Amino acid sequence: MNPQQAEILRDIVQRMMARYITVKPLGIDLGDKRKLIPALDCRILDYGAARTLYRNRRPVCRSLDAVKPINDQEKLCQKCIDREPCTGQVRLDLLFDNTPYRLLIAYTSAKNFLIYTGKLVEKKLEIRSINTKIVVVNRGSWGELRFCLANM
Repeated sequence: MNPQQAEILRDIVQRMMARYITVKPLGIDLGDKRKLIPALDCRILDYGAARTLYRNRRPVCRSLDAVKPINDQEKLCQKCIDREPCTGQVRLDLLFDNTPYRLLIAYTSAKNFLIYTGKLVEKKLEIRSINTKIVVVNRGSWGELRFCLANM
């Protein structure tokens, strides 16, 4: 995939209604009544910083760029009084089975993703031009994500 094609796909993903992926201890829930997937091979089209404020385990405010929330474009995350309890995340826009998905990750999974991107830089690989395997590790009450190059 050339850079222009990748840019077109990123634009399409950003404009479409996002299908959010949920990570559970036993696998990835794509939200379309499939069985949980313990690992998936996908193409990561874009990634960046994000923030979500949770109350009672439900998102009440979300920013897909960690600058402005989706529901109030006048507000700034930096000046928000709820910034402390807000969770810093990494946003992944990916393509799986020719369908765009969005995945928000935090904590250990985010750390694992940033380590993975660092290794790609060392190998001089562009994340948008390769397939990535995302594997769920069962941590009891939550699922940790690990990232590696997918076998072609």
